[in-house]
Amino acid sequence: MARVVLITGCSSPQGIGFSSVRALAQAGFKVHATVRDRSHVSALRDGLEDLVDVHDLDLLDEASMRTTVDAVVTADGRLDVLVNNAGYGLIGGVEQVRVEQSRANFEANFFGTVALIQFVLPVMRRHHGGHIVNVSTIFAAGLSPPAIGFYIATKAALEAVSQSLAIEAAPWEIRVTNFQPGPVMTELSREWGDRLSAGEDPRPTLSDELYDWIARGDAPAPQSPAEVAEALCAIIRSRSPGLAAQSGQAAQAYVDAALRDHARAAELAALLAEFGTGERSVS
Repeated sequence: MARVVLITGCSSPQGIGFSSVRALAQAGFKVHATVRDRSHVSALRDGLEDLVDVHDLDLLDEASMRTTVDAVVTADGRLDVLVNNAGYGLIGGVEQVRVEQSRANFEANFFGTVALIQFVLPVMRRHHGGHIVNVSTIFAAGLSPPAIGFYIATKAALEAVSQSLAIEAAPWEIRVTNFQPGPVMTELSREWGDRLSAGEDPRPTLSDELYDWIARGDAPAPQSPAEVAEALCAIIRSRSPGLAAQSGQAAQAYVDAALRDHARAAELAALLAEFGTGERSVS
């Protein structure tokens, strides 16, 4: 019997979710994909119609979550794997982002994801088994670079709760993995911090500095969505998935270095050397 996967955030052909749906279906899984935008559903299912079903789901709407989980169980009788991929980025420095923007980011990336996990857990317990995979980021395991601290905070919070869940759900053979890709070449929806006007902003180029840093290769080299999807499939196929897993060797090396630096001294020094002068900023 094919294992049944529910994966969120699959609207964009340039995204991790879209690539993962197709990779999982091609590997023989029955995949239920969720979207907020149906523009690319035909391409998502192309040639895989018998293995891919599509549902409308919004992480801010618990009714849509309940409806989706019920539909999966009705169609296939079980739900073996939940991949929490949906979410969006929030870009801007701590002074640049409005608190309301950060709160909204937590509502989607953290609280909405936790709500979906809570809907899925009873299904997995009934069948005494399951695997919950949270798409996080390597930066949740180390020091947050500038301009993405609030976004990383949503992922770090989700990882912390999931670490507790891994222990709580173990008696039912439900496993939990925090999947940590490096930078990915996607069209991840981003909201830009806008608390300060251009004339008031002490570091208006901070976001550009972040992307320059990634592009130069000082961070792990960006991966394609297809590469990340392949790594995600390997984790789901694994008989013993870990609590944390990265999307490739470069991501693993980055996390290894961060974990060895207990005081975060070397990591902080490197980021200060890159971003700490403010030379490209308006004083």
